Amino acid sequence: MRKRKYIAVILITLLGIGSCSDDFLEMEPLTDRVEDNFYKTEKDAFEALVAIYDVLQWQSSNGYHPWDLVSNVLSDDAFGGGSGPGDRPGLNRMGKLSNYTTDEELLGLWKDRYSGIYRANLFLEKINAIPFTDDAVKQRYIAEARFLRGYFYFELVQFYGNIPLILKTLTTTEYNQPQKNPADVYNQIASDLHYAYQNLPPTISGTEKGRVSKWAAGALLSRVYLYHKGYGKGVLGITSNLSVDGTEISETDIEVIIDNIILLSGHSLTPSFEDLWGIANENNNESIFEIQHTSKGDWGDWGWRNGTEGNWAVIMSGFRDVNDPVYELGWGFQPATQSLASEFEAGDSRYSVSLLDAAAENLNYKPQNCYQHTGFAFKKYYPRKADKPTSNADLNWGYNRIVIRFADVLLMGAELYLDNDLGKAQTYYSDVRKRAFGSSHVAPTLTSDVAGLDLIYHERRVEFAGEGLRYWDLLRRGLTYAQQKIDAASGASPYDETFKSGTYGLLPIPQSEINVSSNTLVQNDGY
Repeated sequence: MRKRKYIAVILITLLGIGSCSDDFLEMEPLTDRVEDNFYKTEKDAFEALVAIYDVLQWQSSNGYHPWDLVSNVLSDDAFGGGSGPGDRPGLNRMGKLSNYTTDEELLGLWKDRYSGIYRANLFLEKINAIPFTDDAVKQRYIAEARFLRGYFYFELVQFYGNIPLILKTLTTTEYNQPQKNPADVYNQIASDLHYAYQNLPPTISGTEKGRVSKWAAGALLSRVYLYHKGYGKGVLGITSNLSVDGTEISETDIEVIIDNIILLSGHSLTPSFEDLWGIANENNNESIFEIQHTSKGDWGDWGWRNGTEGNWAVIMSGFRDVNDPVYELGWGFQPATQSLASEFEAGDSRYSVSLLDAAAENLNYKPQNCYQHTGFAFKKYYPRKADKPTSNADLNWGYNRIVIRFADVLLMGAELYLDNDLGKAQTYYSDVRKRAFGSSHVAPTLTSDVAGLDLIYHERRVEFAGEGLRYWDLLRRGLTYAQQKIDAASGASPYDETFKSGTYGLLPIPQSEINVSSNTLVQNDGY
């Protein structure tokens, strides 16, 4: 792991060389801030905290790898796409879990998240020496940093499984960190998120949109719990329960958190599914945690891609060569599968909001220029002419990405209560269905068996189509289940994207990271 400073280091200017006074050599930069003269004030602390949040927007350190797009391509909901198999080949190989260990996207996903972790670790080391006029502000900053560290680690352990667990800044003699037992990584994630849940404010003001709340921490902890239960224990064979600082988290603990979010948070379902999406509807009441993007300003460029403030998944997902008064053209990645389109039931209002059906909307484009063309694209973040950025148009699409929303909490609650309170499970499940089909809709009856779980998984697939949750849901039910579903969505070449259970659903460790670790890091199985 290479230590990366994010405050620019400026060469010290030598002043007063002809003077014999003690200060003829000024050792501290006069106009520029570096690590040694930073972390002095509350303002410094806030700016350092913002720098951790900034990593949430990174999608292109190496290759192009928006989290939701990558997760969709790994699942049965999307193919790799692009203009051909040589267009971002790492993404196309990802759809078959056949990545080269040198693919750019692998390193980009790894680097971005460890950069965020480094920033969080440095912040947590420095903040205690900063004087605060209000201890509650300091505690909130610490909780936000720990939430973000837990968030980055959760994505790393999902993608790679076997990773180093680094909780401090490293000296040069400590760079070659070994991989940690995944059980320890999950427990650290839980500890960070639980601390955040206990110490973050329940309400975020309108001027602070994008900052995490108590409820965001609780919702993410619930997601981690379910993933640990299904994949960590069911696939990786972790034998211990998820714990916080040595104390086990019970299923009842998570159910209480979910009930509190549903009853006390003030969040609720947006009455119309369509009103969840688009720039005008950002940071709505259903959104519990949302990554902020903007098209305002001339941010970044092709030489500084992580300096952009836009959502890269937008331009990457649009069909190529489109001539339409509403829809903008894009790069043709992650075409949605027929399998996903067929999953929607007749009368489901989510279909036309979630998927752009080229045939149904008579879209004028050239399908022959789209690799793995299916006629379907994800619509929630599809580029529209009315929202096109005026500067750096490819890089700065200003569509926020919702990470967790209230509907997810309801369906997580339905899943957890399936075994011990069918009435509550049915209520939470039915609430989501009624929004999609109308208030008079009578939802299918849940049962406390595989059939009940199948209903919830169907609901999750169509509710969160294109939002990147499907792959991780598949893995929660085991490698055999994931293979059945992903292989069923496959077809003849070039749609032959099948699951390789020998990889355990994980991506390979980037070879460059193994090299710089002097082979301390060990490659994942199957690569």
